[in-house]
Amino acid sequence: MNILLVDDHFCAREGVACLLKQIFSELQIFEAESVDEGLAIVRTTPLNLVLLDIQLPGKGGLEGLAELRQEFPNLCVAMFSGLDNRELVFEALRLGAMGFMVKSVSRQEFVEALRDVLSGRVYLPPSVVGSQAVALPEAQACAGIRPVSDPASLGLTPREFEVLGWLVRGLCNKEIARKLGIEEQTVKNHLRPIFQKFAVARRTELLVKVFELGIVFGRPEVGN
Repeated sequence: MNILLVDDHFCAREGVACLLKQIFSELQIFEAESVDEGLAIVRTTPLNLVLLDIQLPGKGGLEGLAELRQEFPNLCVAMFSGLDNRELVFEALRLGAMGFMVKSVSRQEFVEALRDVLSGRVYLPPSVVGSQAVALPEAQACAGIRPVSDPASLGLTPREFEVLGWLVRGLCNKEIARKLGIEEQTVKNHLRPIFQKFAVARRTELLVKVFELGIVFGRPEVGN
């Protein structure tokens, strides 16, 4: 597994790198101090995950997220920031982040957040969904998160399930249409019943609902 850390603070990178190496036995970590350095690594190195800080010199983390998602739409990117702001979290989700981890979390919460993201589940901080939504049940944490593979269990058609899976990964309607070989309007037609079935009105609300229900779509492979 290859993970890229983009953070301008050396101590922060080293601390996260040390923790990651304790969690994953076979892991290669790459480090960058800025968005441009990170992009250079992404363009030449197969990666499973990018952990991206918000406050960076030059281009900010959100701008970097947008560039990463545009150039590498299949790459799994999660924000890792000292800022814990609801609007900031939703903006990151809108741009396609698979999660938003706050640097003040405990070791256990950070491990659970990584487990979520690497299992294909959107991770959100307590400021968005409430403190009770972050911790996984002990039995589930020990057994590992299992992806949902039966669309009927969610009340979705197979095609709606496919659309939802790509939406959670941060793809826009046009990108989803390209992935599925259908028209963009057809994607919109599928999204309407998805929104209705989950009782939401916006994509960010849908992502929060997916998080709360514990829905996962499989571990992200190399995405660049």
